[in-house]
Amino acid sequence: MNQLKAIEENAELVINAVGRMCEVQLDYDEKSVEWLDGYIERNRTDFDEETIEKMTSIFGSFLGECIRRNFGGEWKTSENGFGIFLSINNAVYPFAKTEKYLRNGSEDSILGLYKMIPIVFDK
Repeated sequence: MNQLKAIEENAELVINAVGRMCEVQLDYDEKSVEWLDGYIERNRTDFDEETIEKMTSIFGSFLGECIRRNFGGEWKTSENGFGIFLSINNAVYPFAKTEKYLRNGSEDSILGLYKMIPIVFDK
């Protein structure tokens, strides 16, 4: 399976499985990013290393798809990793940000990144 297909499937997993499990309606929008941000903050200290790796992939895919669908851009690989390029020289890295948040907590909020995009990139 290619990387873009895996990202789409992981994002749908958040909407469908996590949404159903937590009894919340999720979509590719800021409200859902805000919910996920709170979910991570409430639960991150319970995650072991293996879970952090899995959640980085799953939650990072969802965050990235929310960004791509709402602000444009394209998934690409660069020397900094796999990210969403909003312009030729400007990118965000949802997987890196998600991993930092899972490890460090609210100082690395994914909601903060999401809300910053229209301000910094004037989209």
